[in-house]
Amino acid sequence: MTLWLGLFLWTLVLELPVYELGAGPLTKRWWHTSVLALLLNLLTHPLFTWWQYETEPSRLAVLGAELCIAAAEGLALYCLRRELGLGRALLVGAAANGTSYGLGLLAWHLLG
Repeated sequence: MTLWLGLFLWTLVLELPVYELGAGPLTKRWWHTSVLALLLNLLTHPLFTWWQYETEPSRLAVLGAELCIAAAEGLALYCLRRELGLGRALLVGAAANGTSYGLGLLAWHLLG
């Protein structure tokens, strides 16, 4: 549980600024984007982490799963913020997930 929580917090810290920059503030309340990022990650992160540690998938399988997660989060973002447009919502989902996954791989290689 401690490992999962650390990974989840890492993901949120890295993805929140991307969602903020890409989707912009939801309202004048600063915390709405934080709640959105939390909800989007609660949809995908637990299942992905469980799958990754239980099955030890190949790097290609993990990359495929990350692409699916980015698409799912982008579609969810679009459903919540239709004014963004589908293309932009998918791009924000891809940028957010690419940032956390890419920096996670970099940290893993540098620290591991």
